[in-house]
Amino acid sequence: MVHPSSRSAIILARGREGDAIPKRSSDPERQSVLLEYVLDAVWTVVDEMNILFTHEPALELVEVIAPFGVKMIIREGKGGDVDALVTGFKMSHSDHCIVVPENAPFLKPNVIYALFEAAREVDAAIPRWPDGRTEPLLAVYRRKAFVRAASQYGNISDAQELANNLYAVRYVDIEKELRPLDPELHSFFKVESEKSLEQARVIVSKN
Repeated sequence: MVHPSSRSAIILARGREGDAIPKRSSDPERQSVLLEYVLDAVWTVVDEMNILFTHEPALELVEVIAPFGVKMIIREGKGGDVDALVTGFKMSHSDHCIVVPENAPFLKPNVIYALFEAAREVDAAIPRWPDGRTEPLLAVYRRKAFVRAASQYGNISDAQELANNLYAVRYVDIEKELRPLDPELHSFFKVESEKSLEQARVIVSKN
């Protein structure tokens, strides 16, 4: 049984989790899917991992992620991000959960840890860019507070809009607080197109 003070992760798998980039190894011919990269970073910090799929995952993908001991939840075509997260939070046993997208392969464990630390006494710790943009789908939430707000404001589908209705939110300055932990801010690089997939392959080749 997971202790209620432990940390959980909810990974939102919305279509790019099976994209492949080279493994971090001396053999450039070997490939890893983006989801494998994400799990590699997350499992070192959390005690429990739940993956929310918007579709039935391919058997090959299931075989790749099975060794991580994850719990898989399939919600085909149901609701928006908030509905999906509520499902994930209800499956979790932890006070605080980090939400992670499936297409952020270079997420750093120390950034995850810093977000959990920032969320200790609040309902959410959300990274924020200098121009005011936020990263509500790469953030830590207090499970009960999120579920309660989602129930109270049932018409909200956007995670940031829901966060605006939480009692206490800590915005974590990406430049001042997280860049020292991740100088190139690759934790916030997302594969959203074929172009960014190629960029991801270049990043791997340089590391």
